[in-house]
Amino acid sequence: MDGTWTIREAAPADAAEFARIQIDAWRAAYGGILPADYLARLDSERLTAVWEHRLGGMGIDDRQLAVCVSGRIVGWSGFGAPRDDVDDGVGELHAINLDPAYWSVGIGSFLFSRSVCELAGMGYGSAYLWVADGNARALAFYGRHGWTLDGSSKDDDRFVPPLRELRVVSPPFG
Repeated sequence: MDGTWTIREAAPADAAEFARIQIDAWRAAYGGILPADYLARLDSERLTAVWEHRLGGMGIDDRQLAVCVSGRIVGWSGFGAPRDDVDDGVGELHAINLDPAYWSVGIGSFLFSRSVCELAGMGYGSAYLWVADGNARALAFYGRHGWTLDGSSKDDDRFVPPLRELRVVSPPFG
């Protein structure tokens, strides 16, 4: 992939690009996992407003990074405090989304590695994330980085029918 890859802290001005990337990535990754009508209805304006709010209110417990190629945002990650009841010292990788045009060229691994380093720098000794059941591509990606399924699952009721998610855990950091 031509161009310089950089990672920086996200800012509220990134909201529209974060929304575009999320919609494109979800449509490419979740076909057959989420209902087609749900994916078709993803709304850029509404999601941009959500991202403006989220990026404008980031605290020290949660972070968002933007990965750029030649200055253009092509992906993002979110991580920080766990949203579930887990042991002390365990952080959460909330999400990674990458423009599908940049899949399988190393940029996702670049962003993932930086996100894990940042979690360790925040004082976490390990982390977890949730992956949609059926997302074999994501499970393989995290598996290549040494993360494994731990047998836990949950249903995300924001979707109809609820989306089954599987927990993937990191090895200890360091």
